[in-house]
Amino acid sequence: MPEADAKQHSETLHELINADAVQLIRHLRCSAAPEDALSAATTHIQQAIEVLKPWLQEGQGWSTITIAQESSGLPWAEEDITAVMPYSPVSGKRNPVAPPIKLWRDGNDVRGAVVFSPTYAGPPDAVHGGIIAAVFDELLAMANVVSGHAGFTGTLTIKYHKLTPLNETVELWASNLRQDGRKQISRGEMRVNGEITAVAEGLFIAAAAKD
Repeated sequence: MPEADAKQHSETLHELINADAVQLIRHLRCSAAPEDALSAATTHIQQAIEVLKPWLQEGQGWSTITIAQESSGLPWAEEDITAVMPYSPVSGKRNPVAPPIKLWRDGNDVRGAVVFSPTYAGPPDAVHGGIIAAVFDELLAMANVVSGHAGFTGTLTIKYHKLTPLNETVELWASNLRQDGRKQISRGEMRVNGEITAVAEGLFIAAAAKD
C-alpha cells in the first residue's frame, strides 16, 4: 500500500475508533445495565487499553495538529473549520469527549450546529452551563481566526437566556466585532428553532509581536 494511502487508511480507522468511543461514553453515561453486563464491558475496555497502550504518545499539548509530524500545513477547510483542531476537547474529531460540533466559515463570521446528547446534561433535559461556556470559547476564538485576528481568551461573559435543550439542533454563530491594539472583541449566539438560548461576549488578546 502506498504511503499516502496507508496514512489515509490509518486516519479513517482512527475516526472510526473515535466514533465508537463516543458511543461507549454515551452508553456508560446512560447505562442501566446489570452487574454482569458491566463486568463484561469492563473486560473488553481493559483489553482495548492494553492493545493501544504501547502506542500512547504523551505531550500533545495543543488541540491543533502537530504540524511538523502530521501535515505540511494546517488542513483548513472553509466548510469544516474544526478540521484544524482534531484534538480539541470541544470540537475535535479525535477527541471522544467532544460534542459533535460542525463549524464553517460564513464570510468573516463563523456558523455552526450541534446536537448535544445526554452526555452533556446539566439541568433536566438541558445542556450543562459549563459545556455551553466551553463551546462559546472555541466558537468566538474561531471567529477571530477567520477574521485574521487570532488571540488567547482574556475574559468570557455568558448570558443564559433560557435552557439549551438536549437532542435538538443548536445553531451557532460568532463574529469578531472590533480590534483595539492586541485586544479582540467578539460575540456569539446559540439558537434553537430561531430563539436565543445563550449569548457570549469575549475579550481575546493577540500574542505579542516577537522582537
